[in-house]
Amino acid sequence: MIFPDAAARWTGALVVLDWSVTLIEGQPKMRTNSGGRVLRVDDTYLYLQPFSLAPQQPRIEVGRPITRLALAIDEELIPLVDIETIYPAPIEDIEILE
Repeated sequence: MIFPDAAARWTGALVVLDWSVTLIEGQPKMRTNSGGRVLRVDDTYLYLQPFSLAPQQPRIEVGRPITRLALAIDEELIPLVDIETIYPAPIEDIEILE
């Protein structure tokens, strides 16, 4: 779990989150990752604008690194209670299309 003030310091930053998600109600949570820009934080959620593939991205070949990312339009709400770690997104040599 991460507290709101610790999450809020990432507002505006491009990050990766390690967190746990419930895929099927009643089943144990599974570890997952999300990445994107932190839009805001309240007492319950971190609001993330997730990364997506850039529309102008050439067809991706298996094993070829991605060099362009975009940010999705829809927000992802991530419960603070499920977040384990927030860290800067490793985006060296990646162009982010706004």
